Amino acid sequence: MESKYSIKDLERLTGVKAHTIRVWEQRYNVVCPARTDTNIRLYCDSDLKRLLNVSTLVHNGMKISKVAELSDAERNALVLDSSKYNGNYESQVNGLKIAMLDFNELMFDRILTNSIAQIGSEETFSKVVGSFIQQVGLLWQTNTISLVHEHFASNLIKQKLFVAIDSVFSMNQSDYSKTLVLYLPSGELHELGLLYLNFILRNAGHRVVFLGQSVPIDYLKEVVVRMKADGLVSVFTTTPCSSDLDTYFKSAVDLLDGRDLKWFITGQQIREYDASRLDERFVLTPDIASLKKALFEKLSV
Repeated sequence: MESKYSIKDLERLTGVKAHTIRVWEQRYNVVCPARTDTNIRLYCDSDLKRLLNVSTLVHNGMKISKVAELSDAERNALVLDSSKYNGNYESQVNGLKIAMLDFNELMFDRILTNSIAQIGSEETFSKVVGSFIQQVGLLWQTNTISLVHEHFASNLIKQKLFVAIDSVFSMNQSDYSKTLVLYLPSGELHELGLLYLNFILRNAGHRVVFLGQSVPIDYLKEVVVRMKADGLVSVFTTTPCSSDLDTYFKSAVDLLDGRDLKWFITGQQIREYDASRLDERFVLTPDIASLKKALFEKLSV
């Protein structure tokens, strides 16, 4: 069954403002939405994929009037060509979105493989995959895409991340590297963001103890003490729920027990949490990109 999207959904998925979508629709027939009985626009999968391609080509310098004259096949071919590498990453990210929506494993793999070949693993995962994870996470949390889309993309990215992590696993840490414990709280299974941070931190020369999914907080103390950890990193996507956060952080304070280390957390569940009640050892950020920035700022001190 084909999905239906509001104009706000298209705005989230493509980054194109609703006003611009209306203009492109009325002047250039880029998309042709259906209408509800109350005259509300509803867009289908083909509208979404077409708009992703159009926005990519316009962003890359083509005039909208010229882009509108092309067929869907011509636009798709140009986007795939530009997704090999154009320096601004939007083509790759939009190409990954289209592949995700079509469950097109071959296209998804080709974009990532081409990007790694052209600009290397570090820049691909930092710029292309990092941006894609950021956007897909928001889209899933706002119900703009379904859970199956998120799982499809996550599993393909994980395969590439595992290869990249293996390639840096044996690297010697520098004299200035830190030791970070990466984990997800009990019941949390969304590990893509944590795997991404695992690669980024290892690639920067830090020592990573990766515990993965669903780790009860009581189990962290042994690892922190034995490994002499400088920090903990976690992503709260679905758990703990907002009503349990105070209890969770009380347990976290008890675990720290005066230790001088940082606890970095991001995720949907802590977006509206009042972090002013916590001491400065806790660093809460709204998204993965902000967490990555905070990590490198704090770890360099």
